[in-house]
Amino acid sequence: MTKKASTVTSPVVTVNATINGAKDNRLREASPETVFQDKPFIDVGGINGVGRYRDVMWFNLSEYTDSTVVINANLSLYWYHPSESTRPEDTVIEIYRPASAWSPNYVSWNNRDKDLAWMNPGGDWYDKNGVLQGSTPYATITFKGSDLPDNIYHEIDVTDLVNEYVSGKYENTGFLIKTRTESNNYIAFYSSDCGNENQEPKLQLEYI
Repeated sequence: MTKKASTVTSPVVTVNATINGAKDNRLREASPETVFQDKPFIDVGGINGVGRYRDVMWFNLSEYTDSTVVINANLSLYWYHPSESTRPEDTVIEIYRPASAWSPNYVSWNNRDKDLAWMNPGGDWYDKNGVLQGSTPYATITFKGSDLPDNIYHEIDVTDLVNEYVSGKYENTGFLIKTRTESNNYIAFYSSDCGNENQEPKLQLEYI
């Protein structure tokens, strides 16, 4: 009688990583040619009579290859403003894939790089279905209009988009961050230039 060789299954080891040092820029409709590269905050939503606010953000994912499987990826933003007033509308933040690479030295509401304009002022993006300027975001998070900032991190699940970047399906163009409606719902988070690593944006990964 021949014994069958036993099969040993190796456990799957997951790795956790936190990526800091984001490149992040504000896009301000009221200042369409101005580059906001080193402000201590990023902001989204709209202020009636002033205009709309969006952001672009990029994390370096170059050390992760197409053999990396991202189980979870969370974009963490530290909410701190406006600290003394509620908002008439909820702020529903949406994450999209920028349609083209952009330069933090030149990106603005009107432009994505030096002498290169966005096709659509305020940024060009693809949604989760691959539709240009589409409305199906990769991720969302809602901040109630009745809530005040709690001065903590809020996590947005960007696993699907990060996997598309890491796998090589798309060039890593980062995140375009905007709100679903852009009126009476302005809020702000600390940026990578806030001077406090415990408040700056971070991308938290769990992968195998």
